[in-house]
Amino acid sequence: MKKILVLMTGGTIGCYSDNGIISLKKNNCRAVELFQEKFPDSADFEIIQPLNILSENLEKSHWETLIRFLFETDISDYDGIIITHGSDTLSYTSAMLSICLRHFKIPIVITASNYIPDDIKSNAVENIRSAVAVINEFPHGIFTVYKNFGDDFTTVYLSSDITEADRFLGKFSSFCGQPFGKVSDDTFTKISSAALPEIAPPVFENKLSFKNDVLMIRPYPSMLYSAISIPESVKAVLHITYHSCTAKTNGNENALDFLELCKTKNIPFYMTAVKDSSIYETSNTLLQNGALPIYNMSNEMSFSSLLIKYNVGQGISP
Repeated sequence: MKKILVLMTGGTIGCYSDNGIISLKKNNCRAVELFQEKFPDSADFEIIQPLNILSENLEKSHWETLIRFLFETDISDYDGIIITHGSDTLSYTSAMLSICLRHFKIPIVITASNYIPDDIKSNAVENIRSAVAVINEFPHGIFTVYKNFGDDFTTVYLSSDITEADRFLGKFSSFCGQPFGKVSDDTFTKISSAALPEIAPPVFENKLSFKNDVLMIRPYPSMLYSAISIPESVKAVLHITYHSCTAKTNGNENALDFLELCKTKNIPFYMTAVKDSSIYETSNTLLQNGALPIYNMSNEMSFSSLLIKYNVGQGISP
């Protein structure tokens, strides 16, 4: 039987319902409790709650707390770690942990749920069950598991690959277009041709502190670039592009003018989702004028990588 450390950070997956009142209990997780009732002797859990937040309230300081806890905890007695999380910012924490925990020698699985565990519509128990299956399957790696609406299986993502859920059905996606695998009835099946990433050296040695900021902006028609202020704490700008890797470069209020503003402030201007193939004229204009391209990386990974880069000076280079 595997010994698994469960770290609760808040979110629906750990909640109890008592006479219609939904709440958390310290160092106890309802999804794990129900899993153990349904599948006794499947795993030996130890539950700790280093954070208790609504995931939409996630801040850099919460990542600092969680990562510091993991770095300072003796994990030698554990076969794996499950981190329970709210679904709203699940993909962002997944990306951050995929960078910061890549040196861990046991599997780490991040998961969430759509409804409280006691709700008949909830995927909480299946997500915990699949997290245990992944820990049983792999010696190391950082994964995110989630049973999407309408599926009869749980999807397994490399945590560096998952992108945020859509706003209608709450379904998560893979940036690469194909998730790493799936779990059905405790059996893992690989889907992607991607290999399990190797254990890598840690990206920082000292205490993590996110003193510097990365400003991430998304385009929309007639975007008001002039309304965007750049505080002193901002050390880089990440401009999300449209799906064709484009952004407005002429007319009033355009990305090119904002790029020039960043240059006057000596702030690097990154543009995301740049492809290795042919690019549109607008993209080329931005690149020719000093925009820094980020290739083949999700918004979440781009943001997390830049946050690490401009705070600890290294990490995964965008």
